[in-house]
Amino acid sequence: MITINAKEQEIQHLNATLVNIEQEKNILSRKLQELNGHFQSDLKELADIKIQTGSEEAFYESVVEYQKHEQDLMMKYQNAQSQEKRIQTLSAMQKSPYFARIDFKEEALDETLYLGIASLRDKNEEPTIIDWRAPIANLYYEGHLGKASYQTDQDTFEVELTLKRQFKITDGKLQAMVDTNDTINDEFLLEVLDEASSNQMKNIVATIQKMQNTIIRDSHSKAVLIQGIAGSGKTSALLQRVAYILYHNRQWLDEKQVLVFSPNRLFTDYISMVLPSLGESQVPTFTFNDFLQQLLPTMEIPKNTMSEEDFLADLENAVDSFKQSVTAVYQIKPYLKSITAVGPLFRNLKLNDRMLLSKEQIRAYYLETNPNLPIHQRMQLLQTRLLKKIGGLMKDEAKLPEVKTLAEEMLQQAFEDNPNLEADEKTERKMLKEFRQQIVKKKFRKIKRAVKNYTFINLAAQYLHFLKSIEPVSGIDAAEYQNHLTEVKNRLRNRQLTTSDATLYFLLAKGLYPIYVEQKGRFIFIDEMQDFPPAQVALLRSLYPKANISLCGDLNQKIFGNDSIVGSLDRLFPDVEVTNYQLTTSYRSTQEITDFANQFLSQEDKVVATARHASLPTLWTHDKSEKITWFNQFIQECSAEQPHLRTAIICKTTQECQELYQQLDEKLKSKVQLLDSEETFMKRDIMIIPAYLAKGLEFDRVVAWDVNQQFHTTHDQLILYTIFTRAMHELHIVSEKGQLSPYLLDLNPESFQTN
Repeated sequence: MITINAKEQEIQHLNATLVNIEQEKNILSRKLQELNGHFQSDLKELADIKIQTGSEEAFYESVVEYQKHEQDLMMKYQNAQSQEKRIQTLSAMQKSPYFARIDFKEEALDETLYLGIASLRDKNEEPTIIDWRAPIANLYYEGHLGKASYQTDQDTFEVELTLKRQFKITDGKLQAMVDTNDTINDEFLLEVLDEASSNQMKNIVATIQKMQNTIIRDSHSKAVLIQGIAGSGKTSALLQRVAYILYHNRQWLDEKQVLVFSPNRLFTDYISMVLPSLGESQVPTFTFNDFLQQLLPTMEIPKNTMSEEDFLADLENAVDSFKQSVTAVYQIKPYLKSITAVGPLFRNLKLNDRMLLSKEQIRAYYLETNPNLPIHQRMQLLQTRLLKKIGGLMKDEAKLPEVKTLAEEMLQQAFEDNPNLEADEKTERKMLKEFRQQIVKKKFRKIKRAVKNYTFINLAAQYLHFLKSIEPVSGIDAAEYQNHLTEVKNRLRNRQLTTSDATLYFLLAKGLYPIYVEQKGRFIFIDEMQDFPPAQVALLRSLYPKANISLCGDLNQKIFGNDSIVGSLDRLFPDVEVTNYQLTTSYRSTQEITDFANQFLSQEDKVVATARHASLPTLWTHDKSEKITWFNQFIQECSAEQPHLRTAIICKTTQECQELYQQLDEKLKSKVQLLDSEETFMKRDIMIIPAYLAKGLEFDRVVAWDVNQQFHTTHDQLILYTIFTRAMHELHIVSEKGQLSPYLLDLNPESFQTN
């Protein structure tokens, strides 16, 4: 039982902490302002430094001076960035500086520590708040009152844990506190979960459960698989794991070496908002499509416009499914081996219309390389040979009469522009030589670039040859496959590739010659993995073979018809043991919504929910004309009575979303956002969104729109499960009289209410 005196003491401590935060923030702001001022003057000073060319000694002295100023400037810039990041963290801490307190005895000394998203020290440099990721913070997440221990990299420390206290602090005010022996008290957890949602996830470090904590702090596994039901906190655990890994390896790990992947940009924006609340920012977040576009900048990789249609119809394009599988990826290596003897398909190297090196000549040079080497090494030797050959051709080019004539014209112009130039014979010869080299260098620039970038390989033709030579899996019709190859050929003519083709295309190129990839990856995180084909994971493993990888998803929400990553683990990670975690408790939805949604899963997949109660899901049945009247009235009530609650009207298709939005009263359209593309971000509290974009998101209130007879397949059953499990507090199902989905006819009548 918490006494009034204890609460008053905590309020005093909170107020003192807020003062401490404000003081540090003010000091850093002043320092940052000073740094920015110095930065501008240093930039001007750097610009004023002239590289002296009078003598060799003066040249090197001026270069050294320039480099020193440049290094000093870079250090100041990095310092400024660090201070700016700290100010942002302190601003977040002003709203909720900490969420828990632990008291313990260590070697007869009494210690009190508060846990928050980042550490804080007082003016005596004593810690007042510790980062939730610090080793000692594990006492809160896994310790029980009495004898407990925590581990650092060097040692294990035994302590006596005497107090675990949880806080709910909003806008710098203490709302609630509770003493507990659990990670988080059930009542306290339910209170947090009962709160309205926001455009970003809650301050999720305050609600970490024991299993989630194990996942987050697993720093030993090279590959981690997190499978969880809808609302189990798997995405939260994944993002907390990102933040923990960055903190744990902060001495050597750069945040740009951590790559986070999500299925679409809408979800990418959604999760990227969370990381600052975990104490981290600047972590690269990608869709795989965007990542591929960086790898293949000369190709256009359009969005797969059929993805929604394939999802809705549960149509598996057999050819695409094959190309997205590990089986297809594993055919690249033997294919490369089969062409090593003769080499790849080459292009002619031409200077305008003049043939410099024919593809036959290039092949002859290739055949002269060491036949015992793999193809990518032979290609490197060939590249060196071609660059030497081009160097010789450039020397010959410089001797041509037309080049000499052009150089003489440039020389004459140089003397006209600068009358003070000494016109002796030696100077003229030297300048003529330089001008000839400039002319030839410019002329051959494109050719040299082609050789350095290996574009003398006809990669498009090579990719088509690869597709023709491989053996597709059974079930793919030969005529269908030929038609597909024609489509690929036509797309390549327009320098276009689908995502599945782009994956194999890049892997083929990487096998042929060395490819430099600017984006480094030490730790890779993939959310909603059920929507990622195995071939994409294979590409990431090929690019970053030593990287740690964490996969997270829910196979009950599988959208796209491809071989699952889980089913391909042995082939994707033949050299690594995969640590598998299961999260089976849902924290998102109320008991009533969970029980209702459970009816759309098989018996073995039933979800366990937290004991959080609210009203039963409501089934609304109306005539076609009545539905729109009801809809407009519903939106009016939502925006007037509970404007702070986020409401999603989820339709089966994007087209349905667009049609529904058009039927809104004009005065209500300003209150509702139509989300019909992953390119848009959630800006309003009421939105109309298609099912495929709603995956992974959560809302206070969900309206499942037009659950009619178009929901009739076993795949539609999973779509409905996905829609229903987006709801945290309220679920409404709207259907048309006489048109109800068959899945609504066999429900337990006690699991829902009717209007």
